[in-house]
Amino acid sequence: MIKEWGLLGTLRHFACLVFGIALMAASVALAKIALLGTSPISSIPNVLSGLTRLSIGQWTIFYMFLLVSLEWLVLRRYFGWSNVIQLIPSIFFGTMIDWFVQLFKFIKPTGYWLQLGLTLISIVLLAIGVFFEVNSQTLMMAGEGIAAAIAFRRDRPFAKTKVRVDMAMVLGAVLISLIFSRQLIGVREGTILSALLSGRIVGYIEERFPQLTAWLRRSDPELSSGK
Repeated sequence: MIKEWGLLGTLRHFACLVFGIALMAASVALAKIALLGTSPISSIPNVLSGLTRLSIGQWTIFYMFLLVSLEWLVLRRYFGWSNVIQLIPSIFFGTMIDWFVQLFKFIKPTGYWLQLGLTLISIVLLAIGVFFEVNSQTLMMAGEGIAAAIAFRRDRPFAKTKVRVDMAMVLGAVLISLIFSRQLIGVREGTILSALLSGRIVGYIEERFPQLTAWLRRSDPELSSGK
């Protein structure tokens, strides 16, 4: 696919990937500040950051390494470099989360409705980021990679598998929270709202802005042919 894009086409696709991941990282940082729970993929790092001295971004990077290791267990002989390189955008994602947490530290929501509003903004940013990440058609992050691996080995639709993987991540975050703190931390209504709304917002963007979707996905044959 990349060979078909040409130089400028490849740069455009990867720029969309970087932009999407940056938006997703910003959304996680805002959700962290809002204190109403993050997206399912960040729920476990969010809980662990509340239990330890490590930041949510640092835990995200460790968590992505764990997910890639799980991909190896699931795929075995089908595991390859395409799985390993998922760590590149994943490390960038974790690093950017901590950067945005520092950038947004001046934001201090003082009431529940401000917290909820900030959470909703984070969900919209997350959906837009996912839209750009997926439609860049470049690299996949480990959060999606583990769902793709399970869907492949079990011959099941990716979308349904992704929902179940997200549910498992939230459940894992809840269990970690209850076991180590005896109370529920890091997983709240924001996590549920993110799980319910983000995918629908992505679908809405693709439906209402088909030209943008087509532009993100298209190749540049005139460039790849040297014209």
